[in-house]
Amino acid sequence: MLRESCSNALHSQRQLTTAAVTAWTGYLQESASRGVSPLGAATDCLEFWRAVISRRPPEFTHPHTVRMRRASARLLQFSPVTDAVPTLVLAPLSGHASCVMDLARGHSLVQTAMTAGLTGVHCLDWTPSDEWEPAPTSATGIDTVVAAVDAAIEHLGVPVNLVSFSQSGWLAAMYTARHPDRVHTLTVASAPIDFSLGTPLPRGLRAATRGVRRATRMARPSAAGQAAALRWAEWPEQIGRLADMWAHIGSPDRTDAHIALESWLDTPCGVPTDFYRWTLTHLFAGNELVRGKLVVGGGAVDLAAITCPLFLLTGSRDRIVPSRQVLALADRVSTPPHRIVRRTVDCGHLDMIVDASVLRRAWRPILRDVAALSQR
Repeated sequence: MLRESCSNALHSQRQLTTAAVTAWTGYLQESASRGVSPLGAATDCLEFWRAVISRRPPEFTHPHTVRMRRASARLLQFSPVTDAVPTLVLAPLSGHASCVMDLARGHSLVQTAMTAGLTGVHCLDWTPSDEWEPAPTSATGIDTVVAAVDAAIEHLGVPVNLVSFSQSGWLAAMYTARHPDRVHTLTVASAPIDFSLGTPLPRGLRAATRGVRRATRMARPSAAGQAAALRWAEWPEQIGRLADMWAHIGSPDRTDAHIALESWLDTPCGVPTDFYRWTLTHLFAGNELVRGKLVVGGGAVDLAAITCPLFLLTGSRDRIVPSRQVLALADRVSTPPHRIVRRTVDCGHLDMIVDASVLRRAWRPILRDVAALSQR
């Protein structure tokens, strides 16, 4: 653990150095191309500061239509349905708004799916609330979430392409294992599947997760606390994003995307208590998904039941979900090896879905492959 901690510290230091060089090299080149005067440079500084402090309510960027409403989620349609297999983008239910999947123009996974040739692109927009379906059992939380996914897929018509990120990745894998006939392709990015792999947990956190199994009641963390934890884990990438914005301060799209992301980060929303307890108990502490012990909707979740084409994306600088946690899925499914695509990208966790270059270089080719498989 000490060796890994030292390695992470050195890597973070290199990231900061690279960010500083990139920021000023990029700005000097970009400002020269614009013929920026000393007064113009001062204006650029003011624009940078405006983007740093500006906030607005998080919202989806591209036009859409609400096709289904439930207490727990809305199904949003972004592109027309054709004869091809429709696509359902699953946002993570982890304490922030679902609109991160459509953050800003050029920084949108939904937009990337459409430009890659996918039709019938939809996104499940979670509307988390403790008023969902109160019940005395902790299983109610996960059952409500699965029911929302099931209803969305029923509305679209089976099968569908499932595209997932972070905490929606294990949900997509779990759903596909329970209903393999309803999923045409499965794409999982930066999602924990095997929670035992990757960076070892600190001793105190290991003890805390063991205590979960014995606890009869658990309070969920505050929304603000979850947001702070995400920022802490992402701080080197945050510096990198600031550097990138300064290097391209003449681009309104870059500053708009930065404001959209910071607004999203600063507007946390609650995770339903029962759902939080369930994930902490059965996944983070019990690691039941890969152990074959997970039961959902009255049936066992067997990852070996997955046979559809599988696309896995991981970030080499992801401090939240190490690559091994994601790639473990490939070893547990029954998908033929030639139908499994693994892609490791030089990025952190959030950059996997909000960085324009990652969306263009990594996501677009994969989603083009999904589109090619979706013709009927």
